[in-house]
Amino acid sequence: MKKPCHKTQGRTLIAAAKQRPLTYWHMLGLTPSASPWKRIKESLLPGESVIKGRTRDGFTTWRVVADKKA
Repeated sequence: MKKPCHKTQGRTLIAAAKQRPLTYWHMLGLTPSASPWKRIKESLLPGESVIKGRTRDGFTTWRVVADKKA
């Protein structure tokens, strides 16, 4: 699978997290960043938020979604 071409590591991670939930292990494999979860938080645009969840095995997942307008 070809990785998307984005300008920053954070936006690359956000694009992947919009497609499917990412575990910490998946995030570490997508960019050379030592702390990709920080890059995601730094690169969020207004109207985007992170939803943390858990898999059946207990792994923490991150998903980026657009905020719903009221």
